[in-house]
Amino acid sequence: MITNAMTLRRPATFALLALAACAAPPEPHPTSAYAPADPSLTALIAEKGAAMFAAFNACDGDGFGAYVEEGLEFYHDQAGLSVGRAATVEAVKNNVCNNFTRQLLPGTLEVWPVPGYGAIETGLHTFTKVGADAPHGVARFLHVWHQAGDAWRISRIVSYAHGPYAPKPKAD
Repeated sequence: MITNAMTLRRPATFALLALAACAAPPEPHPTSAYAPADPSLTALIAEKGAAMFAAFNACDGDGFGAYVEEGLEFYHDQAGLSVGRAATVEAVKNNVCNNFTRQLLPGTLEVWPVPGYGAIETGLHTFTKVGADAPHGVARFLHVWHQAGDAWRISRIVSYAHGPYAPKPKAD
């Protein structure tokens, strides 16, 4: 029997995957002008995202985990699907800690309100191996933030279009 939660989840999940599938490989430098629909929401999500990835980069599993819902679905174009907060925190501990850090690529963050639910956050992030001076990889991301009262947590993560990072050529 399909429950209402499952019925609502499937269309949203398919929509996220369809959006991700249509995206071009990441261009590591912003190319379009973005005007936030709600500047205060954009600032709030940017702040929460920065705090979450500060914990991620510091290998603070509890701190990182506080920003994701228990039933988190994490879609990754190379690693596949991970379901649940505990599985995602464990994957970060086993695969990220002491290997690389994640940085938001400046100028790529976009936040879109989702009335009655929360927000969609998209952008590009780079990855830098621990001890390296420059990023080695870049990828697109999509986070679905759920607001419950004053709390904001991510319910869905889509990380895709992973590839090598190419620094922007310097103008002569």
